[in-house]
Amino acid sequence: MSVSTRPHNGALIQREAWYRNPTFVWILKAVAINFVLPFFNGVMLGFGEILANEVIFKYGWFGYSRPSVGIHAAIPASGTKEYRKSIETQIKHEQKKEKDELLLLD
Repeated sequence: MSVSTRPHNGALIQREAWYRNPTFVWILKAVAINFVLPFFNGVMLGFGEILANEVIFKYGWFGYSRPSVGIHAAIPASGTKEYRKSIETQIKHEQKKEKDELLLLD
């Protein structure tokens, strides 16, 4: 790209393209964008993958579970279904209790 000049109030202003005059701040910005941000992106992706694997194995989602090793027993693959069933039973019990209380008030 060539240098462009335009008359401005009788004075001649010479403009160069932004990439032809690198400054320290420009170089610092380029390094940050090209080296630092991808590093943080990779770190966040790595933590997300580790978290997802831990959640899947801990709660037995999709039928995956770890074999019990050592003192702590692993949660069985059916743990999620049993938990859901117990929560639904508890909700039904509380709804029935509220319904009975409303009938007593009437």
